[in-house]
Amino acid sequence: MYYYGYLNGLSRKLQGTALDLLQGYSMVDNIKNVLISARGNDAEYDNVYQKAEQMAEVADTELVIPRRCGRQTQRSNVPGDTPQVYFKRAVYLPYIDALIQEYSSRFNSLSQKAVKAMALIPAHLEQTNRDALDDLLEVYKDDLPMASSFQKEYNLWQRQWSSQTDKPNNIKDTLVDSRVCPLLFPNITKVLNLLLLTSVTASSVERANFSLRFVKNSVRSSMSEDRFNALVLLFVHKDIDIDIQAVLDMFARKYPRRMLLLNPLA
Repeated sequence: MYYYGYLNGLSRKLQGTALDLLQGYSMVDNIKNVLISARGNDAEYDNVYQKAEQMAEVADTELVIPRRCGRQTQRSNVPGDTPQVYFKRAVYLPYIDALIQEYSSRFNSLSQKAVKAMALIPAHLEQTNRDALDDLLEVYKDDLPMASSFQKEYNLWQRQWSSQTDKPNNIKDTLVDSRVCPLLFPNITKVLNLLLLTSVTASSVERANFSLRFVKNSVRSSMSEDRFNALVLLFVHKDIDIDIQAVLDMFARKYPRRMLLLNPLA
């Protein structure tokens, strides 16, 4: 959990709006560099090991080297004379390497270039620069109907939205907006359609899937689909205030009983 402090802000950024997504991707390289620096910093590991010793003391246990043999192949058998050296080689370094590798594979250069298309959304046009346009053209050039005119089309796109006050702030609203004409902007609408079908980040989906283990467990394993969907929505969107009294009144009207459930003062 020590290094999740670096990842917490990025995780929330990637679950936010399009602008948050652009800023989040710009943070990826910084986080990777911090992790690479921490891997070779002995003082950083000493701090981690000290916290582990404190946790072991609270749990009334001791950090000891597990039993090893000369030709162990089924688990980590790295050499280490002290627990601090052993756990650095067997746990700490592989963990940091796994984080760096996952970041490199999940946020590769292609996905970072592709996500820059989010800056084509009218509300975020100020995030676009010449380098970003070159990256977009490199990624999507094979799918564009007229790739040679992409730069000119973008200039018209930017000029059109510069005088507008109500600008769409997501891909869906942009594509259904009456001011967006596929005949005038064939390349940009094509890029936005492709981006709408591309999973640049699966954080929100993973968050919903993660909630399933709490909503549908062994004690509550059978329920209707409507009830299941409602419980998942309640679990994920905990920030939405619910008027309990209004829910009771709605239930009382829908399923009348002999007992009076309605609030007579409402």
